[in-house]
Amino acid sequence: RGKDGVPWVGGGNAGGAGQPSIKVISDVTRAGYNLVNGRSATDPTSIDPASCNSLACQTWSSPQAATDWATRVLGEQEQRTCETCTKTQTVPGVGLTPLIQEEYETKLETLQELISGARHTTAENLRAAGSTSLPVTRGVIEALRDEPDQDVLAHRLASEVALASVLEKALLLQRTLLTGKKEPNVAANQLAVEAVNHESNTLDREILNLKTELEIRRELANNSPMTIIQRHGTRASGS
Repeated sequence: RGKDGVPWVGGGNAGGAGQPSIKVISDVTRAGYNLVNGRSATDPTSIDPASCNSLACQTWSSPQAATDWATRVLGEQEQRTCETCTKTQTVPGVGLTPLIQEEYETKLETLQELISGARHTTAENLRAAGSTSLPVTRGVIEALRDEPDQDVLAHRLASEVALASVLEKALLLQRTLLTGKKEPNVAANQLAVEAVNHESNTLDREILNLKTELEIRRELANNSPMTIIQRHGTRASGS
C-alpha cells in the first residue's frame, strides 16, 4: 500500500505519494449523492432541477453542495498511506446546532417578507419559507397577516421550520453516507468504513437530540401553522 495508495472511490488509487488524499467524509458523501442519483460515484457536475428525481438533488444541487454541508457538520478525516506522510488528519465539524440558528434567521426573514408583501407568495417563495415536512402555505401567510400576535407567531413558526429543515437534511445526509459506504472501493476499505460508521453514529445522536427538541417544542406550542389557521378561523367566525 504505502506510496502506491489504495483503491478508492471510482476505482483509482488514493492516499499514496503524488496521489489525492483519502477524504473520508467528502468522498463517501459525494459517492452516496451520485449513486442515489444514478450517476458514477465521482461525477462532480450539478444536477439540473428539471431532471432531478431525488430528495438529495432537491436539497443539494451538486455533489459539492452535499459534501460542503457534510464536512461542515461532521468535519473531515483525511488519510494517507505513504510512509513519510501524516497518516490521518482530522478537522472537527460544528454539529447541527449552529446550522439551526442560521436556518432560523433565513426562514424568519423569508416569512417576514412574505407577510409584509415584500415577497410574493409564489410556490418557490413559500417553499423557501417552509420545509418538506412542515410546508408554509399561502393560507398560513394570509392568516399571519391578520394575526394580532403576528410577530410572536412568525418567530415561533420560523424556529420550528428551521429545526425541521435541519433535521431533514441530517437524515438525508445519514442515508447518503450509508449509500456511499456501499461503493465497492469504500466497502473494501476497513479503516474508511470504521470512520464513516463513527461519524454516522455521531450524526445519529445529534438527530435524536433534534427529534426530542422538536417533539418538546411541538408539545409546548402545538403545530404552529395549524394553530395560526385555527386562530384565524375562530376570529373570522366570531366577527
